[in-house]
Amino acid sequence: MRSKLVPAALVVMLLAWTVPSLAQSPEPVPYCQELKELNNYAMSQRRFAPIIGMPKEGNYRATSLSLTGWINCAFYGTTTYTCDSAELKSHKAAAGAQERIARDIFDCFGGTWAEAPEQMGPDFVVLHPKLGPASITLNLNETEGGRHLVRLILFLRR
Repeated sequence: MRSKLVPAALVVMLLAWTVPSLAQSPEPVPYCQELKELNNYAMSQRRFAPIIGMPKEGNYRATSLSLTGWINCAFYGTTTYTCDSAELKSHKAAAGAQERIARDIFDCFGGTWAEAPEQMGPDFVVLHPKLGPASITLNLNETEGGRHLVRLILFLRR
């Protein structure tokens, strides 16, 4: 019986080596669950009301729902949710992060969102759901200290 197991194990190892996608399962998007919750709130009758918190500086409000791995999550008014990525050293690094984040969002929503190329510019990507009132922009921003980041803005279209 042992001789039959060794060739089978060898076949599995060879397949994993020659077809890397079989050997590696895709990493889950760490903030996917929260992003889906935000989308669900956007589609509900009360919109974001259950997760909008106390007033902050300017027209910003705290939120009880932050995206895992993101910072400075808040609402601007009652229909715009925003979070910043970690700071990056260069514009090029931020642009690469922006592309990865867009792919992560597509993976998270399983093909129910798409790019809106007619609305995009050199430093921002626009994503729309196939159904529903929300949109996401991924903007490249530079901090006062010269660092770069990606700002995710989820807003309700009117």
